[in-house]
Amino acid sequence: MHQHHGGFDFWSVISPGALILTILLGVLYFTLIGPWRRKWGYDESPSIWKQRGFVFALAVFYFASGPVSTFSHDSFSAHMMEMALVYMVVPPLILLGLPSWVYRPLWSTPRRAKVFRVLTFPLVTLICFNGFFSLYHLPVVFDAIMSSSILMAASHGFMGFAAFMMWWPITCPVPEKDTLNPVMKLGYIIGDSILITPACALIVFSDVLLYQSFQEAPVAFSFMSALDDQQMGAVVMKAIQEIAYGCVLGYTFYHWVKEHKRMEREEAETIRPRGEKGETPSTMAY
Repeated sequence: MHQHHGGFDFWSVISPGALILTILLGVLYFTLIGPWRRKWGYDESPSIWKQRGFVFALAVFYFASGPVSTFSHDSFSAHMMEMALVYMVVPPLILLGLPSWVYRPLWSTPRRAKVFRVLTFPLVTLICFNGFFSLYHLPVVFDAIMSSSILMAASHGFMGFAAFMMWWPITCPVPEKDTLNPVMKLGYIIGDSILITPACALIVFSDVLLYQSFQEAPVAFSFMSALDDQQMGAVVMKAIQEIAYGCVLGYTFYHWVKEHKRMEREEAETIRPRGEKGETPSTMAY
């Protein structure tokens, strides 16, 4: 069965293992975009904002897999917060934070390109992530996963992979592979938001404890009953999801407007020299 914590001490909350992993990932990232980039002859480097976003993603990852994870053994809302942060906040920032040359080897061979094209096809990514998320939160499946460390590691590994694939069509960090325009991305985000809603609604409106794994857990937060904690978990998941989608949508439209203005400026610059000569369409026609 799922093991609960009897109490929380300083080191269990700090989670040294998660902290060390996060630091190592940060060192690897700046080595990749610094010395290794120059060694391998790549010019492209992420903007300072993308670098800050990557660092923020690592901070969120540590917060979720360290301190929050400590409480997630006894609190369903903490468990859902951990999942929401790891699957809704971290992937888009990681994808955008890495330079595009990191991803281009995925298309280095026709077979590899075909596989990756299928894995990132919008309909496939929506069904895989949201379908597994809903399946994961069925009480019988959830309790089975929580009772086995092997099943838990496998399920979270698969869901993490599915989350990155789900975010790819929206945040696609390789410009020539970005096949969705802003309107299509809006539809994708709306579809994603709708597909995840049934699982959250099932938990929010349930008037009984759904998961055996948390029925015998010690009270992690004295100000909430176990049922309130369960309902709060779904609210937390949905709220973080909507905030993440809103931020990515804003980022997408910001760059769309920026690119649109750049194209208008270039078009105006190509027309201006002809206008400066005083020529009119009627005289030019002759």
